[in-house]
Amino acid sequence: MLVLDTIALGGLIAVILGGLTFSSIGYVLTISQTLILAHELLHSLLAASLLGALIESITGFIPMQLTIFLYSMAMSVLVAELVKLKIPRDVVVAIVPSVSAIIAVGSLWGLVRISPLGVSKALSVLWGSVLLITPTDLVYLAAVAVTVMSIIYLFDLELKYISFDPDLAYVSGLNVRAYYYLVYASTSLSLSATIKVFGTVIATALIVLPSVFSLRVARRVNLKIFLALGLLISVPGYLMSILLNIQTSFSIGIISLTVTLIGGALRWSLGR
Repeated sequence: MLVLDTIALGGLIAVILGGLTFSSIGYVLTISQTLILAHELLHSLLAASLLGALIESITGFIPMQLTIFLYSMAMSVLVAELVKLKIPRDVVVAIVPSVSAIIAVGSLWGLVRISPLGVSKALSVLWGSVLLITPTDLVYLAAVAVTVMSIIYLFDLELKYISFDPDLAYVSGLNVRAYYYLVYASTSLSLSATIKVFGTVIATALIVLPSVFSLRVARRVNLKIFLALGLLISVPGYLMSILLNIQTSFSIGIISLTVTLIGGALRWSLGR
């Protein structure tokens, strides 16, 4: 029988909150039809995380989460405005990863040069460090989870409206740009809160795969499906990592892909 100590129990709470947060933001990105844009923006997550770790190491008081939020938000605004200016998407897609790649490499070099624990911090950014989650991190994660789910509850209809027909929504009096910025801010906030739990490598999968499952397997976009998938992926993945003594993000990635593939196979077999 699996017995969780205090640290492991804190990790379990963290992955539950993180799973709910990621699945909620995946739902928001899906209904607002910004999932592809978000996937492009996730390229900046590694740069934001490494830069945040560097700034935290240098200053000692500016938390990594703040840098991740501000950087992700800045990239969101940059992409949104460039697309609005009719700049081709392939050009935008080339700009964002290029800028982020330069910042990521420079931040990694700075971490290694400045901090004796630079390599360790860089690796924790890549694959997360769920067992090092502090009570403060849990409080922040819980606050973000509640905030994101509250946004969904309050603006679910409006987000569906602007995604279905943004021009009609604008004529009807909705501030379409403000709602899209609300989506970007929610995404950036979610990434900043969950980075310590899951790391940057698995972040894309945790947002995209539940959306793929909902659209291609369940064939309907329902928040309950997203939340159920978030828990189905995060909790077994965490328990698997404890039992097998493997990296949490690795086991969660395996569970995430397995659930999607099994669901797709069942849907295909039943649909024949």
